[in-house]
Amino acid sequence: MIRLWFIKSKRKSFADIAAAIPGVKFDQDASWNRYTSLGAGVAPFPLFRVGNTAQASDLVAALKKEYPDLKIRPIGGGTNLVGADRTLPDTVFLKIYAAPGGDLSQIYHAKDGIFFAGAALSLKNVLDFACANSFGGAAGLYGIPGTIGGATVMNAGANGQCISEFIESIEFLDLNTGKVKRHRKVSFDWAYRHTSIPEDQMILRVIFRFKPVDPEEENVLLKRELLRRMRAPAGRSAGSVFRNPATTLPAGRILEKCGAKSLSEGRFQVSPDHANWIINRVDRAELAPTEKAFVETTEAMAKKVYDSTGIILKPEVRFIDMETAEKWGTDRPRIKVLVLKGGVSSEREVSLLSAAGVAKSLRDAGFDVREYDIQQLEITEDMRWADVVYPVLHGGFGEDGTLQKMLEDAGIKTVGSPSESMKIVMDKVASKKVMDENGITNARYAVVTDPAAPIPEGMELPLIVKPNSEGSTFGLTLVETPDQWQEALALALKHDKIALVEEYIEGIEATVGILLGKALPPVEIRYPGKLYDYDAKYTHAQGETLYLCPPQGIDPEAVAEMRALCLRFAKALHAETLVRVDVIVRNKDNKVYVLEGNSMPGCTESSLLPKAAMAAGITLMELYSGLVMDALKK
Repeated sequence: MIRLWFIKSKRKSFADIAAAIPGVKFDQDASWNRYTSLGAGVAPFPLFRVGNTAQASDLVAALKKEYPDLKIRPIGGGTNLVGADRTLPDTVFLKIYAAPGGDLSQIYHAKDGIFFAGAALSLKNVLDFACANSFGGAAGLYGIPGTIGGATVMNAGANGQCISEFIESIEFLDLNTGKVKRHRKVSFDWAYRHTSIPEDQMILRVIFRFKPVDPEEENVLLKRELLRRMRAPAGRSAGSVFRNPATTLPAGRILEKCGAKSLSEGRFQVSPDHANWIINRVDRAELAPTEKAFVETTEAMAKKVYDSTGIILKPEVRFIDMETAEKWGTDRPRIKVLVLKGGVSSEREVSLLSAAGVAKSLRDAGFDVREYDIQQLEITEDMRWADVVYPVLHGGFGEDGTLQKMLEDAGIKTVGSPSESMKIVMDKVASKKVMDENGITNARYAVVTDPAAPIPEGMELPLIVKPNSEGSTFGLTLVETPDQWQEALALALKHDKIALVEEYIEGIEATVGILLGKALPPVEIRYPGKLYDYDAKYTHAQGETLYLCPPQGIDPEAVAEMRALCLRFAKALHAETLVRVDVIVRNKDNKVYVLEGNSMPGCTESSLLPKAAMAAGITLMELYSGLVMDALKK
């Protein structure tokens, strides 16, 4: 025991190690209030500051020699850091300061747009220097705070750009050995607000490649971005608290929708100007700016979003205390969703495409997603595992209510309308009867089951002939002459036992999505031929089809009428959770006719209901997660 004490006493102190290296500064009781922009965390911590590469290398080597198990962690500019309320064991922190003549605060242009920039510089410093040398292209990053070292570690970005787009290579200090090494960008994984750069590597220098620009034009872009940044919420903060759940869904927007602006805890308050910022209220100086209070505020914000949408927000701020980072959000379990895809109908390929989009959006939102290519009707273990089953099946048993009835009988919660509603929507003749019973204008029609039957009495050419229970316009024909009748009828009866024959209405087609009891903005459909058929939807051999939302060629009164008619149709069917209703506006008098419904509309970004939802300000992630949460509450 005496020998162990003797060995320990021979170690140099942190202060002695710092004093032995000229230019190194040491503070045994540094404050998070001083060294972070947020100021959260009340525990003092040991901090070394270095001004150049040699100091950093010598310091790390000396520290690891005396304290082999010591953790050395860089803190950069501290603009997105949350300090700790406890002293972290066996841990010291390392920060670069802008020393006069220090290589870590210098930048130079090597050649052909290659710039070497010390990690102590800001992106503003780098882009100003590049612009002065007639290079740039990264103006969207101009106002990002902090140092380029910290910005690189988190792959900071703004305005659709990320810092990784402009990096060639990076020089690191190995915090285990003190050795300096350079790695090319391709040595690491890069994603939105993420890199695979190890925590034991401290960035010393970033080598950028910028493109040639007109310096005057580039300077205008830089100043414009600076002005935009100056409109950021006032007060001490760490900037954006959470990552954006999707590129089209800013975290601030969904936080505001869910009522997070009302939240506060102790010294910290959600900014009244931006729901994704938390402000350190200096006017509440009597309260300590604890990490605990900040964490509780973020947890309350994330819970608001989770309870409302099921979306799990991920922090963009970095917690110094790894225990805090590991515990954060553990009280919000991932909702389990089984996405059913494929099926056995003629629309199998469409289903697979739609399901891929749904599964991706739900995974990005934080749901625990499994996918199952269903070939036969049976309850599986995956179905019982799921909190919610999300059928993305077009045609056949996936859309006619058969699958939904099986799931209902098994007590499994399912996205979409009830099985009986889906059965009627899939059956065009049954849908027609509902329209007639509820005074909903629709095209005159007849039902044919005999392939040798003549044109129905009372029906005049031109006519539309289609299968009763198929979707995606399979088997659809426009009959303009008597000699086309038998072939059209045979095609329809090939797909179904019943053929629906309708009067042809010349006009503008549109579709109205009904989502959770509300009518979305209509989508006007302009196709190159006479029919909105399979080619117009998918293959485009005759030319591209245009989808306009909001409509551009439809009278506003007709738009209002079609939304009202479609919502009435959905409610009559008890299908207002999710259905898409097709309509046509007759050219000669702007009269609106309801054509048919689709209880399991396409779910890709280019599909019609998602287009309408996005026009209404609803992203794909909000659309699909909203349907899951609706099913969960049933």
